[in-house]
Amino acid sequence: MRLPLIFMACSAWFLAASAWPADRTLSVTIYADDLALVQDRRDIDVKEGRQRIEFQEVSGQIRPETVSLAAADISIIEQNFDFDLLTPAKLMEKAVGQEITIVRVNPATGAETREQAQVLATNGGVVLKIGQRIEVLRDDGLPVRVIFSKVPDNLRARPTLSVSIIGAHAGTRRATLSYLTPGLGWKADYVALYNESDAKIDVQGWVTLTNSSGTTYDNAQTLLVAGPPSRICRPSRSASSMSMAYLRSTAMNSATAGWEPPRRR
Repeated sequence: MRLPLIFMACSAWFLAASAWPADRTLSVTIYADDLALVQDRRDIDVKEGRQRIEFQEVSGQIRPETVSLAAADISIIEQNFDFDLLTPAKLMEKAVGQEITIVRVNPATGAETREQAQVLATNGGVVLKIGQRIEVLRDDGLPVRVIFSKVPDNLRARPTLSVSIIGAHAGTRRATLSYLTPGLGWKADYVALYNESDAKIDVQGWVTLTNSSGTTYDNAQTLLVAGPPSRICRPSRSASSMSMAYLRSTAMNSATAGWEPPRRR
């Protein structure tokens, strides 16, 4: 007996628990082809005039061209996805052309020495200029550490979407951030037990959710859709916005009675 699955609605927290703002709610629609629609609702503080608002805890695989921000009395000027995460390698890469401090410790005496060095390159290794000599910073087990003067502005501890807006007036707004992302998936497994005496089948189903998107979705209202969404691909600037509008409509309508998956065109 074949068991068709149309859709399931559930509440999920996706692999981790963390502090979650009380004013934030999430809705996630996961399709069967490594694509999900995330709708992130939260309160934002808006000043009158131009400002930049940062949205943290977004997917690390977000498709920036599909981002849509809706809030009352704001105009969107620019949006950027800061995907460079703060790591030792990225810190060194961003320090090319700048000065850092090299700290070495003598293993025999424990004496510590410090030298100023200029980072020349990080292509396959770190090349330094110390005084009049050129050195390669080797990972040979000797106690060496590097001190940086600051963290570059474009490095983030977690994936961050920044949006420049103009607020008509100051105040708190309820905003909805919507975007598409890969990295979320699901599968269903079934166990059927046949009772021969009364000729009935007892079917149990389990849904397994996977998350490799780079963030968590605590207490998200989750919709699982069997099949890929219909996609509108046109060589025009409005194609992405049309696709987002269609997917948002699909996500809302799929929870109503009599909904059927969109047919692939």
